[in-house]
Amino acid sequence: MKKIRSFKLILGIAMIVALVFVTSTAQSAPGDKPIILKFSTWHPSPPANVFADANTWILREVEKRSNGRVKFEYYWSGSLVPAKKMLDGLKSGLTDIGFMIASYFPGMLPLTTVGGLPVICHNYYATAMTFKELMQLPEMKAEFDANNIMYLSHSTNISNGIWTKQKVRSIADLKGKKIVVVGEGARVLNALGVTPVAIITSEIYQAVEKGTADGGVANPGWAGDYKLPEVAPYYFELTLGATGDMFTAINKKSWERLPPDIQKMFIDLREEAIIAGRNMYQGNAEGNLKGWVSKGIVTVSKPSAADWALLEKTANAVVWEGWVEKMEKKGLAGKKILTTWRELYKKHDAQEPSK
Repeated sequence: MKKIRSFKLILGIAMIVALVFVTSTAQSAPGDKPIILKFSTWHPSPPANVFADANTWILREVEKRSNGRVKFEYYWSGSLVPAKKMLDGLKSGLTDIGFMIASYFPGMLPLTTVGGLPVICHNYYATAMTFKELMQLPEMKAEFDANNIMYLSHSTNISNGIWTKQKVRSIADLKGKKIVVVGEGARVLNALGVTPVAIITSEIYQAVEKGTADGGVANPGWAGDYKLPEVAPYYFELTLGATGDMFTAINKKSWERLPPDIQKMFIDLREEAIIAGRNMYQGNAEGNLKGWVSKGIVTVSKPSAADWALLEKTANAVVWEGWVEKMEKKGLAGKKILTTWRELYKKHDAQEPSK
């Protein structure tokens, strides 16, 4: 009897081991074909481009954690879909996944442009977390559904401060200065007494060097790429906002091709991806700035609480209120979206985990 019981015990253990082996290998058996999805962006490929590296962290993790059941084909530098055609490329299925900016498509993603309003967001983590949570609102889901896309993950740049040839420590010091700035931020600075210079941001260096501008708007990461501290060594951290309406989207049919456990993997990884992206991109920019300061290359000035309040008040009067009115005229919940954004941003800014 003891021999029979021992045999049954050994047989049972063997069956369990065999079942575990079959289960663990079935998902990645040599004969299985992985699901291949195309990813498109206009950024150059990493590691040369830190921003692109941060944006694609979640794709690399899904490929790794799925044991190769999902693989991605990367199309860099607009080689498959250019930036201004990304929504069309996603809707049609030309690309499965794409990195995009809602402000490029204000007619089709009007509510989503809230994240691109000036002075509305600054830090990577709080901005990305706010966008992620905002996507749960029915109004936002409806906007994405109408365009045959789904929110996949979020990346953002960090807020743009003001680099100048001469030291600036307050809004009062900025008055009368010629600053290279584009978009709605130009309207805000103009209302504060600044003279906006309308040239592309990659030409700030030359404009300051030649004296056609006193400075320009850029974040420390971008400033380092274009060697801006060489001609504008004073950084006033009156930040005009990040481009908070940047995100990665997926074609809805492409999403439905993914098994439920892979879909869950993407959803579960969103916050981890945001923290990883912050550490990679914002961490790189902050490292640049600290290095310049320690070497005496850059001098940083921080705005007073009164200047911060004046900046937000001006942005609200010049841009935010007009955006809400425009949305409401279209029958869209502009006031709700703006109010929710500001509440969420304040919450996540206060809860940001340590680096």
